[in-house]
Formats: sequence, C-alpha cells, structure tokens
Amino acid sequence: MTLSPDQAAQSLQEIEKTARRSAQAHEYAHSSPQFILWGLIWMVGYTGSYLLPNYGFIHGINWLWFALVVAGVVGSSILGRRRYRDLAPDAIAKAKAIGFRWGMTCLVFYVFLIATFAVMRPTSPAASGAFVPLIIAAIYAVMGIWRGLRFLYAGIAVGALTLGGWFWLPEYFLLWMAAVGGGSLILVGLWLRKV
Repeated sequence: MTLSPDQAAQSLQEIEKTARRSAQAHEYAHSSPQFILWGLIWMVGYTGSYLLPNYGFIHGINWLWFALVVAGVVGSSILGRRRYRDLAPDAIAKAKAIGFRWGMTCLVFYVFLIATFAVMRPTSPAASGAFVPLIIAAIYAVMGIWRGLRFLYAGIAVGALTLGGWFWLPEYFLLWMAAVGGGSLILVGLWLRKV
C-alpha cells in the first residue's frame, strides 16, 4: 500500500502533534513536584508571616523567608537532579547545562527582588507578599505561552488570587496567600501530574 502525498503530509503532521504533546506531558510531569514544593513553602512562609509578623526581621531582612527560599532552591535542585538521573551520558551533560541555566536564572530573579525591595522599600509585609507572587504569576504565564497552556492557566490563577486577596481581604491577605496561593500551587502540581 502506498500513501498519497496528502496522506503522507497528514501522517507527518500527526506525528509532529503527538511528539509535541508527549514533550509537553513530560514537562508537566517533571514540573509537578516543583509546584508542590513551592506551594508548601508559600503555606509555611505566609502563615509564619501572619502569625509572627515581626519575627525574623534583622536589618530589614525577613530571615524566615530567606531560610525558606534557600530550602526551596536546595529542594528544587534535588528534584531537578532526579529528573535527569536515568538519561544517557551524553544527555546528562545537556541536562547539567540546563540545570545550571535554571540555577542562574533563579539567582538573577532573587537578586532582582532584593534590588527592587532595596529601591522601592515596600511599606508592609503584605506589599512584599503581593509583589513576589505577581512576578511569579507573570513568569508562569510567559512559560505557558512557550511551554504549555497549563502553565499559563497557573499564572492567571496565581495572579488573580493574589489580586483578589489584596483588594478584598487586606486584613487577612497573608493567610489568604498561605491557603489560596500555596494551595493553588499544590493543586496545579497535582493537576500537572494528570496528563
């Protein structure tokens, strides 16, 4: 049996579409633990910030969040290494380069936040607590444009929930972000597992 040029082109399109979906499903599955980890960090950080608003501030630095971010980066690194442990040796070198780039991206992001806080000096913990999730929501949305719609939906959800809590529940904003912000990241992580 021979294929016509149209049938061959259609088959190639189907193969390409399947390959794209497979790569996207792979990306979702490996991003899932990261979302869950950072959702838990948000829950602990925002709850701690609400319950102990002045705890841990030394020279203007919130050491609770600093420790949580360091723990999150270490945890993300461990999760990232697990992602590539079963690869062939030549693929491991590529994976290490990608991991290095992600690590440097996180470092640039962290330095950007510190510099922004130094220049703009948020007037309350809630202002800081809204600014960071809005930036993260934008990052997820941009990732969604490039890597898969579920990331876009996650960005929209985190951004909308942050703004909703900021405008409608200002006195409980930090608790709102612990429950809804952290919870939404965990739910997105669980959703990404189901492809």
